[in-house]
This record gives sequence, structure tokens and C-alpha cells, in this order.
Amino acid sequence: MLQLVFFLMLLLAGCGALAEQASKTRANESHWYLQAGAYVHLDHNDDYSGAPLLASIEHHRANNWFGGLSAFNNSYGQFTQYLYLGKKLHPWNSHPEVRIKLSAGVAHGYRGEHHDTLPIRWGGSWGLAVVPAIGYQKDRVGYDVVILKASGLLFLVGYEF
Repeated sequence: MLQLVFFLMLLLAGCGALAEQASKTRANESHWYLQAGAYVHLDHNDDYSGAPLLASIEHHRANNWFGGLSAFNNSYGQFTQYLYLGKKLHPWNSHPEVRIKLSAGVAHGYRGEHHDTLPIRWGGSWGLAVVPAIGYQKDRVGYDVVILKASGLLFLVGYEF
């Protein structure tokens, strides 16, 4: 766990340095967004296998729609992928750097007794997922907190390029 915290601290420091050097992308341009993070559990379920790393890439359009692909080990230690579409909202005009993101898509990788974790599912490890998040972006660096049902939160840091 200590290595994970150290890794995230280095990632945050690196993204901050890149953000200072980069110019801010204009709001009317499409761009790519790379994210990394770790899962933090809120409950004490013994089935969880720890804090897996997550990586995702998203393509954001000028109209605030985005699509992406995430790869991660889910809470039960199973390699999982999530292919999704979503919408980014900026509900507070006085704070345009604060955002709400909502994505929905196909998840693959929840198998066996954990397949019922997905609300709509088929096959041995496929299902639909809806993922809400709230975040903050300063220049090209963003931070998001993803709400994963009642079981936990996912903390992400991202870089826009």
C-alpha cells in the first residue's frame, strides 16, 4: 500500500509540472485525456483484494461529450475493461473548473460470484455500468472522485493533451 501511495504522489507531482509548462487547451477544441488512479474502499468487505491501479484514456469533444476505455483490476482482483460514452457538465458558472462526469458503457471482467456486482449482466463476465464522478481541472491537470455504488470511491488524476 505504501508503494501505491508513493506512486500516486509521483504521478501528481509529474502532472503538476507538465501543467505549468503546457498552455491551456481552448474550450472549443477536442482533446485526449489520460487518467490513472487507485481504488479506496469505504466498507470492510473481506472479499475485496486491495487497491488496484487503473488506467484510462478518453477522447473529449468540444460539445462536452466523451468516450473512453479503462483497464483495471476490479475490487475482487479480476482484470476488467470498461468501454464507455459520457457527458461532462459544468453546473456552476462561478466555478467552471468544477465538473460532473457521467459515463455509461459495457464492462467485462466481473466473473464468478462477483458477476452480480453489475446491475445488468449477461454471459459469464459482461454487463452494463453507469459511473458518476465529480472533479476539478486546473489547466491540463484534472482530479476526479468516482462514486462506485455504496462500496467505495475511486480517486483519479488525469492529464489533458
